[in-house]
Amino acid sequence: MNDKKSIYSWALYDWANSAYATTIMAGFFPLFFKSYYSAEADVTLSTAQLGFANSISSLIIVLIAPLLGAIADKASLKKRFLFIFAYLGILMSIALSYVSQGDWQMATFIYVLANIGFMGSNTFYDGLLPSISNKKNVDFISGLGFAFGYLGGGVLFSLNVWQ
Repeated sequence: MNDKKSIYSWALYDWANSAYATTIMAGFFPLFFKSYYSAEADVTLSTAQLGFANSISSLIIVLIAPLLGAIADKASLKKRFLFIFAYLGILMSIALSYVSQGDWQMATFIYVLANIGFMGSNTFYDGLLPSISNKKNVDFISGLGFAFGYLGGGVLFSLNVWQ
């Protein structure tokens, strides 16, 4: 299938998820975690806590992705799983704004869930590429998503830094 709407929808998802990666994961959450959520803790301890949060969310995805991937392939649920995980990431990102200063445990818990949403949705996003492309244009479509991702992440990060 080479439907332009499907191709651009797929690429625009990369635009959106890269905004999370640059703004939350790489840019601002580590800064907020140390200076707001974990303000009273030693910098070494807060860095370790954040490292553990990233490790835990990655480990959970590593453990559940093969099972969910098999289920999604067998029952044609890739899109549905993508939405479930994306909404988990979106809702948990919003929830971070409600965490009180000094409540690093809650911030860590929500961040772990947000990362699971982000990484889980990317698993199914990547799995959709073969269904919207063919061997002839898979590299172009993948590159389009990659370019949109850099653009989306860069634009939002720039806006956040500017404000």
